[in-house]
Amino acid sequence: MTTSFAKPLAGTRVIELGELIAGPFVGTLLADNGAEVIKIERPGRGDVLRQFGPMVNGTSAFWQVNSRNKKSVVLDITRDGGLSILRDLLKAGDVLIDSLRPGVLDKIGLNDEALQSLNPRLIVVHVSAFGRIGPNSKRGGYDPVAQGFCGLSNLTGERDGPPMRAGGAVPVCDFMTGVLGAFGAVLALYQRKGGMEPMSSVDVALYDVAFRMIAPLISYYEATGEAWQRDGNHSLGGAPTGHFKTADDKWICLSVQNDEQFARCAALVDRPDWASDARFATLSQRTAHRDEIEAWVATWIGERDRTTVIAAFESKSLGVGPIQSIEDMASDEHLSARDLNAVDDPVLGSVRMPQTLPINLNAGKQSPAPALGEHTRQVLSEVLGYSAEAITQMISHGHAASV
Repeated sequence: MTTSFAKPLAGTRVIELGELIAGPFVGTLLADNGAEVIKIERPGRGDVLRQFGPMVNGTSAFWQVNSRNKKSVVLDITRDGGLSILRDLLKAGDVLIDSLRPGVLDKIGLNDEALQSLNPRLIVVHVSAFGRIGPNSKRGGYDPVAQGFCGLSNLTGERDGPPMRAGGAVPVCDFMTGVLGAFGAVLALYQRKGGMEPMSSVDVALYDVAFRMIAPLISYYEATGEAWQRDGNHSLGGAPTGHFKTADDKWICLSVQNDEQFARCAALVDRPDWASDARFATLSQRTAHRDEIEAWVATWIGERDRTTVIAAFESKSLGVGPIQSIEDMASDEHLSARDLNAVDDPVLGSVRMPQTLPINLNAGKQSPAPALGEHTRQVLSEVLGYSAEAITQMISHGHAASV
């Protein structure tokens, strides 16, 4: 029996200003969990995410999946009329997501003080490349730039190869920044609901998020003087760890960490002598000698097909799994059970889309990503109480736009 739960953020109104992924993904997370998210888009082309990545029927798959459950309102906030409408929306909002280039809100008269004066209850989530303080705070930037600045790219790649972007073409830090921005918004809303003095703004940056993952290595460097170097698919410690090719030209991921696991692995790959070899007695010693260990393991794995290899390691309760492709994931039974919902999307057709977070709340039916300006008239009428005549006049003057 399926139980239907009320969405936890129902009744929360969010105004979203920004493009692409990091800031808008904050809105996606909030919208999927019940918030009314009103996305402000520029006239003409709207959010550039509509043209980002692989396209289906002229529309981005990233846009359709990540912009669901939102309302699209087209405003020209560079003109007084459009800016006036935005101000009215901010007065009626609970959260503002700002991922415009640093300084843009200041230029249009919506600095921190003005926003607080406009709506003292408004929580502002600032999403940027480098945050609101520091020498780089005025810089714009995207996921690969932030990864380069914070050192994450330098730690990604093969030992003797060039630095690489973590996640490849997928902007992993954008998505992680979105998660933390939404978390910050919920914390601020929780403070306000509990009667505490709420934080008026949240400052989340791609640079900070990317750095947080490697932060312990800074502490390690300052304590020892040793700078950790990129090392392919190896983990921070232990052996064998990494990706290994099987006889049927497929790949697996293996991770063996503690002493007990290593002893079981040694017996499995026909090297029981390793268990008594002093060079491999501890995790740090195995890490120092992992090239020797992994050369043998790679040969053992390379002589067997993937199904056989995975079954063998699983029989010894060792951490192992396939390296799956997009095609593999599309038929993955576990993914279907955990994280995919069937959706009849007006652009993509009948497809499955992910739950936004790995939390199953049975949130109910999802609405598709909006057409550009689809909700302009509705929002101006129902949220702001503008008359039909006033809305028509604003649209005719170019301050707003509607489909």
